[in-house]
Formats: sequence, C-alpha cells, structure tokens
Amino acid sequence: MSEYQIRAKDCKCCGKHVPLPTVLKEYNGIPLCPTTFSNVVEYKRIWVSLGARPHGNIRKHFSDYVQQIVESNIDKNEDGTL
Repeated sequence: MSEYQIRAKDCKCCGKHVPLPTVLKEYNGIPLCPTTFSNVVEYKRIWVSLGARPHGNIRKHFSDYVQQIVESNIDKNEDGTL
C-alpha cells in the first residue's frame, strides 16, 4: 500500500473513501478529507451564529462524525450555549 493510500485512511469520516481524497485537511489536529473538513467548518459556523447547538432539522444534514468533532472542540457552557 502506498503512503498516499495510508494517509487517506487517516480521515475516519467513513469506512472507505472511493475515490481516495487527493489531499487531507486538518482541523484541531484531526486529519480530514476535504468534504468532511468543509462540513466541520460549516457546522461550527452555524453553531457560532446561533450561539447554541443547532436544532435537529439542521443537524440532520451533518454526519454524526462531523457533529462529534465540532462538539468536542467548541467552547460551550453546560447547557450547550457558547
């Protein structure tokens, strides 16, 4: 297996990338494929603009993995507000 194929597996957004991502982005030290990275940035932007965790009708458009990354890296109060 090439180094490229091994690095592509560093993104844990799905079981298998087809095709493999040509580049990996990084968010707080977590390697991500470009699609997941964009979704993380957008989900965080929405969270910040609302000042709290987005409602289910917004969250349903983002994978559990994306939500987990943002929720574990965002500074928030006990009730989920910023």
